[in-house]
Amino acid sequence: MKKLAMLLALLWQPGLMAETVTIGTGGELGIYHQITREYCRLAHEVDEQLECKQQTTSGSIENLQRVKRGEVSYAMVQSDWLYQASKGLGPFAEQPQPELRALFASHAEPFTIVIRADGDITSLEQLKLAPIDMGLKSSGTRQTALALFNILGAKEQDLDLKNMANLPDALCSKQIDAFALVMGHPNRIVLDTAKRCAASFLPIEGAIRDQLIKGVKYYQRSQVPARIYPGNPKATPTFAIAATLVTNATMPEESVYRLTKAMLARQTQFNKQTYGYANMFHRARNKTGPVLSIEQHPGAARYFEELKAAGKL
Repeated sequence: MKKLAMLLALLWQPGLMAETVTIGTGGELGIYHQITREYCRLAHEVDEQLECKQQTTSGSIENLQRVKRGEVSYAMVQSDWLYQASKGLGPFAEQPQPELRALFASHAEPFTIVIRADGDITSLEQLKLAPIDMGLKSSGTRQTALALFNILGAKEQDLDLKNMANLPDALCSKQIDAFALVMGHPNRIVLDTAKRCAASFLPIEGAIRDQLIKGVKYYQRSQVPARIYPGNPKATPTFAIAATLVTNATMPEESVYRLTKAMLARQTQFNKQTYGYANMFHRARNKTGPVLSIEQHPGAARYFEELKAAGKL
């Protein structure tokens, strides 16, 4: 009887209880869905009682809405939208979400401008007069592009903006001269483009990049990595946002700590075939601190403090 009581006590320890968490991601073919699925695989290997249930969504904006409504426990969100939601800026002016908290930054998503390698576009200034696709009107890509064009002295109504159904085909058939995406690399759209025609990337650097990111918490210097796509042996400088796993401040500290630890404990085993892998924040110290655009949840902060105390951060 005594042994049975001890066994029951062991089974009822909170750290060993089964727990299922729901995470808002993106489309099933998108990077957020792939990245989150891989984190969940690793988490389950570390903690067999922990299960992730992914919910496909249209992306960051819907994810933030679902977190607010309590439809998901966690979500992957772009750092720029995350910051604006937390502060009640832009589209979130009437429904701010100051209760949002970050777990960790997953990977950088460089603002990537794809051009034809044999095309006429060689500078950012030329984009102001060219047919270009900078994402859907309400998309994060479009808003990021407009921030860049504002530095260049061009407004949205001054640009020849297109909405192409097939970006690789549109660029290679010369319907447009450039398209932009906020993306982790490698990216399947860029890979498809490079298979159809010689493609390269337009650099964003120097004074323009410095002015764009000055005083902005959600942008950082970045690059399109070298040797990922045919004909691009060198890295291309640009800027990036950070894809961030988030939750609400009301989420229990123990639950957030458990998920953070389980997801990150074996990241060296992350599947290198996952889209966005080249821009992953592989070191723990790059996942926390200044890269986070909002306050970190105490449960996640506790895990990183443990790493720091152990000399692993």
